[in-house]
Amino acid sequence: MNTNEIDYNDVGTFPKFSRAVIKILLEMLKWMITKQPPARKIGDRYIFLPIHVMKMFGFSLRKMQRVRSDGEMEYMISDDGQTIFHYDTHIQQYIDSKFVSSRSPEAEARMQKRCKKANLTKGSKSGAKHK
Repeated sequence: MNTNEIDYNDVGTFPKFSRAVIKILLEMLKWMITKQPPARKIGDRYIFLPIHVMKMFGFSLRKMQRVRSDGEMEYMISDDGQTIFHYDTHIQQYIDSKFVSSRSPEAEARMQKRCKKANLTKGSKSGAKHK
């Protein structure tokens, strides 16, 4: 028998095969969870935990806390103050208030500002010697 073929009649083959399949499925699940934040639907609304919002926007814990404390993003909080979550409408309102379409005139101004900032940063690091 060729070593690449699986002998399904062998008693020890199936457990090895099933372990490999389970490992592959677990890796796929991990990838899906890290790449797409899971949302829960309750009634007609989706809810997101702070960790999911942090993954969506690439926020650190500190940035997420600042966004909430500054009132930039609305959230729901439990009676004891321990549980926090966001409705999809809260996230949409945050996006609408902070982001603009790349085709809008304001986007052009933001891109120019970004380019100027990048050029200033490059110039300051490019070898200006201090005395």
